[in-house]
Amino acid sequence: MPAMADARFLAVVSRLTAMLVDMAGGVFTLVMVYGGLRYMIAHSPRAVEGAKEVMGRAAVGLVLILLVDALRQLLQYVAS
Repeated sequence: MPAMADARFLAVVSRLTAMLVDMAGGVFTLVMVYGGLRYMIAHSPRAVEGAKEVMGRAAVGLVLILLVDALRQLLQYVAS
């Protein structure tokens, strides 16, 4: 019976983390659009740099999100 509870727990954790990764991907898209809009309407070099910084940080966030998802899948594979 404990193995069944463990499997159920792993399934719930997997669904939750997958949902969080999906939501983080949506946030990434919104931040990239925001940064792109700031870049397009920038009138000064300082504003352009700020927009590039926003988009760069969003890209780093996406890489971290993808690493977390890969780690989740690896742990799920090892645990099952």
